[in-house]
Amino acid sequence: MLKPILSKIALLTTLMVVVFSCQIDEDTPFADVELRRMPFNQRVFLLDSRAGESRIFEVDYDFQGLGDEATLKRLQHDFVPQGGHMTMSPDNKYLTVVVAKKATIYLVNIETGDVRELLLFNYNPDGMHYDEHWNNRRFFGKITQVDVDEDGYLFLAGKSGFFKVVADNGNGKKDPSNVNEGADIWTDTDPSLNGTQWDGQIWVHAVPFTFSGDAYVETADDGEDYFEDDLREFNPRKVKFLGGDIVFTQNDTETNGFESQRLLSFTQWRGNTAMALNLNWDWGKKTISFDASQVFGGNSKKHPFGRHYKIKGETMERVTGAALTGDNFIFTSHHQRDFLNLWNLHGDHIAKVKFTFEGELFKGENAAHNWGDMAATQAFDKNTYNPNALANSNNEIDGEYFDEWYRGHLEGHQYAEVKLYRPGSGMQKDPGNMSEEDYNSSKESRSNSANGDIADYRRNPAKFVSLGKGDGYIMLRFPQPVTVTDNTILQVVETTWNKSAQYSSIDAAFAAYREKADVYVLAGETPRYYSAGLEDSGAWVNVGKSSVANFEYNLGATLKGQQVQWIMIKDTGSYTPDGWDLNFASIYEAAREQ
Repeated sequence: MLKPILSKIALLTTLMVVVFSCQIDEDTPFADVELRRMPFNQRVFLLDSRAGESRIFEVDYDFQGLGDEATLKRLQHDFVPQGGHMTMSPDNKYLTVVVAKKATIYLVNIETGDVRELLLFNYNPDGMHYDEHWNNRRFFGKITQVDVDEDGYLFLAGKSGFFKVVADNGNGKKDPSNVNEGADIWTDTDPSLNGTQWDGQIWVHAVPFTFSGDAYVETADDGEDYFEDDLREFNPRKVKFLGGDIVFTQNDTETNGFESQRLLSFTQWRGNTAMALNLNWDWGKKTISFDASQVFGGNSKKHPFGRHYKIKGETMERVTGAALTGDNFIFTSHHQRDFLNLWNLHGDHIAKVKFTFEGELFKGENAAHNWGDMAATQAFDKNTYNPNALANSNNEIDGEYFDEWYRGHLEGHQYAEVKLYRPGSGMQKDPGNMSEEDYNSSKESRSNSANGDIADYRRNPAKFVSLGKGDGYIMLRFPQPVTVTDNTILQVVETTWNKSAQYSSIDAAFAAYREKADVYVLAGETPRYYSAGLEDSGAWVNVGKSSVANFEYNLGATLKGQQVQWIMIKDTGSYTPDGWDLNFASIYEAAREQ
């Protein structure tokens, strides 16, 4: 469960500062939270409801290059009726489509297209016989928004209120199978129904929560009327769930402790305005308390989600779906439009993404696509279950070369994060392959740029990314900009098996193994995000060459007083097909001589 960590007043202030405020106090420990990255390996899906069915499309988009084009590819799956709301299961296997008017949850396997049905019932904490379920306990509430929280519970919101969905609590007060309890509805079975007329069905339950204190919720029927503008003043104690979509931000378990989970709600407050809620659940009393802050703005051309906000003269239209995606961005869909929008958590517009269809027209059957919810997998590339992690960081792997390479104890130390990966011709791999790999090395994992975010201190590391012979390059960004001093050191570590931790010169390293790259620093420019053409900026300064193992560059000699945040590494002289291999890059302040 979410636990309150601040007083209500302090928490509200924190939400408004941490999540979306553009006026961030540099002294607050939360100032850089929203600048941290998520991995680029999300799969993003978009729901289309028309012609009596739900159609699901996967969004093919380059989250590194941040272009303005995407392709929608229809996911081939068994029938799901129209009118649902969609999210992703915690294990990233099932798109979870809740069709409240049928009191049914449809689980769509994203690999096979198979669909399983869960029948949704009201909840009785004392248990209930299946006759009660069937005759008078089906759940037909008004639901407009769904997502999964950090505890793995399916969360429902709408006119009928807030609910968490639990697995069936069995035939009577105790489930004899001892398996149908808790949050995991996705692998639930119902042996208590064996031998009955409902044999093979799976039943789950919506647990209602009420609001404690003076917080309350305004609601309306599910439908187009929830898009009407409301010009009243924002009230952080009153929340409208009138449609749109909801999405949970990542939580501190997934992000090494730097982020608390929050619920973002695109509920058309004052015309397509989003809100951030910190929710506290009391299971014993079945109550919720929350603090909310207004985010993204309201009916103003100055705010992205205002009804009349325009980009390049075009009205944005209503928000119908939202998904948290690569690099802490929010993708939004818009009613009957042929584009998506990409935003950061400050409300800055990153890209308007026009999409085309693979094998399908935008308009057909005398109707445009009725876009609904979006959903994304949440596969984090910080080795959360890494058995060799250092004590305080899942993105560090302990090993034989720790003493030679580790600089984390020095002032200002930061690891760089991969932002753009463009392998050379020697790497015949898709740079979009960001899937999590096991702890072994393979040709497949060499093309996974997410490995560049992990410092692997083993003599023969498994986590690295290859640039590929033929001018392959990679761009990385430090979470915080650095003003260069006489003691600012850039560290770049290349991985080649069974080699020394350090070589005396570039020639000695190259003689040990013939891979070589040039290292550049972007001087005086600190953009928050990659933009097309950044790699060709005239502000790049070549600080030296890198080959096998550890190389460290004193930036003070040429860049003293300038701010740096981005580095670029280009393969410029390798003889091997896979080219120069990035283990990790860091920056720090060397200890001053006494």
